[in-house]
Amino acid sequence: MFRSILKLNRNSLNSIRLFSSSTNGGKFTISSNVDKIPNNEISNVEKLRKKLLYQSKERGMLENDLLLGSFATNNIQKLTEQQLKDYDLLLQQPDPDIFNWILNKTVIPDEFETEVLKMIQHHCQNDPLGYTRK
Repeated sequence: MFRSILKLNRNSLNSIRLFSSSTNGGKFTISSNVDKIPNNEISNVEKLRKKLLYQSKERGMLENDLLLGSFATNNIQKLTEQQLKDYDLLLQQPDPDIFNWILNKTVIPDEFETEVLKMIQHHCQNDPLGYTRK
């Protein structure tokens, strides 16, 4: 019997096995050995939380990576669905604008004057990176 495993990605999360034997006339059969997670086990809200957590840590500005990443790590599970939508809208804005809104350096447009932005501002005023102030 001939066996070969083809890796589809670096993490070997997916693989396809090709089998060939004289019993099936030399034909290849393809089977996947990946356990599939049903879509209903992961809710849309959880998908949104994961997306926002990733986007919070992978910004274009290091300052926003640190501030938003630490905020999301500490608070993303506590946010309501509406707060998650507000946070998603906020993260779609340019990084310099977000940074200035967090620090109250520019006028915040009405659509971004949300409870989530106030939570982020409060988080950033209270030593978000764990440094002690002297």
